[in-house]
This record gives sequence, structure tokens and C-alpha cells, in this order.
Amino acid sequence: MSTPLAALKRIYVRLPNWVGDVVLATPFLARLRQAAPEAEITLHGRGVALRLLEPEGLADRVSAVKHRGGLRGPSREGRRLREELGGAPDLAFLLPNSISSALTAKSLGAERIVGYRNGRGVLVPEGPYARKEGLFRELAMVDYYLGLLEACGVDCSDVPKRPVLSAPPAAQDWVEEFLTRQRINAPGLRLWAINLGGSWETKRWIPEHAGRLVKLLRQRGITPILLRGPDEQDLADQTCAAAGETVPGAQEVVGLNELCALLRRCEVLITTDSGPRHFGISAGIPVLVLIGSTHPGYTAVDYPAMDLACEEVACWPCHFKVCPLEFRCMRALTPERVAREAGQLLERVRVGAP
Repeated sequence: MSTPLAALKRIYVRLPNWVGDVVLATPFLARLRQAAPEAEITLHGRGVALRLLEPEGLADRVSAVKHRGGLRGPSREGRRLREELGGAPDLAFLLPNSISSALTAKSLGAERIVGYRNGRGVLVPEGPYARKEGLFRELAMVDYYLGLLEACGVDCSDVPKRPVLSAPPAAQDWVEEFLTRQRINAPGLRLWAINLGGSWETKRWIPEHAGRLVKLLRQRGITPILLRGPDEQDLADQTCAAAGETVPGAQEVVGLNELCALLRRCEVLITTDSGPRHFGISAGIPVLVLIGSTHPGYTAVDYPAMDLACEEVACWPCHFKVCPLEFRCMRALTPERVAREAGQLLERVRVGAP
């Protein structure tokens, strides 16, 4: 019989690669901390994810990925980690489904390796198999990660299935300075955040739509804030051109550690199915998610102040990164429709309706 988590001394966790998935893994990490209070927990992942989680107190050590490419990259990374940690962990949890993460854990010398075994059963001797039902099985990622703990005998039935991130004082101070720089720090302003970006082209909203939404919000006395990633200046520029103005936030990237603090100052978040949606949920504000090619079931959470704007066209959900047709799913989400649905969501939350 496997040793209970509460008796383990050293636990290693390979984090997901995408920031949004890292945020969705926070319920797993919080429950792991509770289940193994005496263990030294090490998180291994991209540096940006580690910086995001650092204020949360979910681990004792962190290590950024250094060797990824090439056939020998995972093995080199495992050996590097073993030297850095001063030995092998008792247990390794693999949140990504990659072969490379399993090879790293093997090279690390973990006594037990737990992960989803599909396609890598020889490398991952412990853990569940993900069941497939047709082309897509809409299993929420929060449940997906918690399933690894359940495979180790941990009861997760009472775990709140929504991501939670804090807003440390330094982040709040930065937000005050940001709002002042943007000249939108006056008392009483109604701030609505808009994120139209995404890692896939088919997750992005249309800049011309976003620009027209800015005009609609201005007409209603609402101040928009445009959120963008480091590689999304072109989306911001196109949005500003369509809006006929430089939208606050268009020329400055908000860091991940500051994003939750900024969103707490906003009345509502309108976002694509990408990382910022999870930050809006963590901030506890109403979130309207604009759904493109992806099925929202994969990122579902227990959060009543969230609504989905989704047009289920004939080809939906395709999960293509680039649309081969006319991008009908996103084109149907017009600025007028988005403004209306965001307003309805905000009103529902205000009156406390289910």
C-alpha cells in the first residue's frame, strides 16, 4: 500500500506550462498543502508561473525550468533538479501530460510518479487514465488536477473549485500608480476591463469589435481599461484605431502579479477564454467570457458571477488554433451583444439573482 501523503517528506510538482492552467491548478496546490503539511513541496515550472504563485504560500521551494529542448533536455533537467534539491523526492506529481515531464521525473529519481497515464504508462506507473468520450470530453481542468490527488487517496469533495490568487500590498501600490498614470484614478469612475487577446488566434476577439465596444461604454459613462499581453501591441493598436482614441492600458502591459489587484478595482471584466478570465474570478468581480473555438467545459469553475457569451455555430467547437473558415463564432459576438450581456450580468450580481 502506498505511503499516505501526510507521511511524506519531499514532494515535487511539475506545473502546467500555460499561465491560465497554472491558475486553475491553485485548488490542487492548496489541497496538497493541507494533505501533506509536513512535506517540503517543490514547484517546478516556467519562471512567470513561479513568480505568480510566490505570494500564495503553496510551496516551500521553487525551481524554474532550464533545460527543455532536445532529446536529452528532460534528463538533464532531472539531474539538475536532483542536485539542486539535494536528493530525490518521495513523490512527483505531473500536471502536464507530456512525455518530457515524465522523463524529467524519472531522471530526478522520484520514488513515486503520479500523473495521467494515457500514452505514457511505462514512464508514469501511478495515476488515473483520462477517459475519452468522442472527440472531446469536457472535463474541467480543476477537476482534472484534483483527480491526481484523489488517485492518492485524498478526499477532494469539499475543495472549492475556483482559483484564488491574492493581491499583495506591492501589487496594490503598483495599481495605484498605474491608474494615476492612465489618468483614471478619480473617485467614482466605473472601470470595465477588456481583454481581447489569447494564445490562439481563434481565442481572440475582433479588434474592430473591441473598438466599437469602447465607444459604447464611453457613451454610457463607463471608463474602459484595455488589457494586453507582451506580444499583443498590434491588437491594442487596432482596437484604439477602431475606438478613435488611445484606450487606457493600451500602451502598457500589466504584470501577472498586479493583474488581480487591478481587476479588484474594476466593475466587470470582459475577456476571451484565456488567462485573464481566471484572474477576474480570483478578484471576485463579474466576468463575461467571450467563447471562440474552445469548449468552455475545460475551464469551468464554480463561480456564479461568470457568464459565457458563446455562438454555437455549426463548426463549433473546433479547437483549431487558426480558423479555416470565416471566424463565425467570434464575429457573432458583436459589441452591442457583449455590452448588453455584460450589463445584464452586472445587474444580476448586484441584485443577488441566481
